Amino acid sequence: EEVHNGNDWTNFCTQLSLNHQIFNATYEDYHGNGFASRLPIKSPIVRPTNFLSPGGKRALLQCQLDGDHPFVQNRSFAVTHLDHVNEDARLAQMKYFRPDVDILIGDMNALTEDDYTESYYRRIVAGKREESQWEKPRFDLTKLITQSWGYQDAFRFANPKLKDEDVVTCAYGTRIDYIYLRPRENDPWRLAKCSIINTQPATDHNAIFAEFEQIDNEN
Repeated sequence: EEVHNGNDWTNFCTQLSLNHQIFNATYEDYHGNGFASRLPIKSPIVRPTNFLSPGGKRALLQCQLDGDHPFVQNRSFAVTHLDHVNEDARLAQMKYFRPDVDILIGDMNALTEDDYTESYYRRIVAGKREESQWEKPRFDLTKLITQSWGYQDAFRFANPKLKDEDVVTCAYGTRIDYIYLRPRENDPWRLAKCSIINTQPATDHNAIFAEFEQIDNEN
């Protein structure tokens, strides 16, 4: 998620016992992407775009986690915050990053078609955008990540029947925040659940929470 590198970020990490943090200023000195973890963070890589977009400069922050917990062994993570103005800019940014990671997270500012019933789509998704004179709804970015690149939308996979108000992560009645998983062959870990948590007023978006469990191979 987009991070302001100030007291709120520090207090958030402290209160949740996330003693290891990394921050990259995407634009200005305080505004960018961040990771917070109870395990040490290693091999950080910052990949800024080499072009400007309507919503400003963007970047991808990539890392691994250290320690002996089996889930994090040889597993890579990346976070980004894509353009908020139009889908073409988001596509250009994501294609530039072309992340080769196991878990991709962030505010994609993008929509998933299966999240909405027809009536909700007309009234809220398309309706609010037309009223505010924003871009028309498109689904190209999420289709690129899932259909073309083979990532799994963790929330949609865990909650295939939830739609409309039950999937909202932002003030405009839509889901634009994601956890994407790249399936591993014979992975001893699997997604157990993925939920949306109200984290206001700490942030203006709801949090996406994913929990994994180790597969019992005794049977």
